[in-house]
Amino acid sequence: MKDVKGTIIRIIAEYLDKNEEEISSSMTFTEIGLDSLDIMELVMQMQEELDCKIELSQEITTIDKLVEHIEKQ
Repeated sequence: MKDVKGTIIRIIAEYLDKNEEEISSSMTFTEIGLDSLDIMELVMQMQEELDCKIELSQEITTIDKLVEHIEKQ
């Protein structure tokens, strides 16, 4: 199985042109510097790379919560 958390952090880091070490999985997407449009764009890329369907909700505010959601599927 793919490293879901590592893949998500890599995608976000590349998108924001940051080092992966700068992104903590417990930070909220807002703290990382993402707005709702960024998140929608990134989710499409994550779905493609992780071969899954991601249904976002208000409760998914951090990478950790997103990883948990994906792994439940």
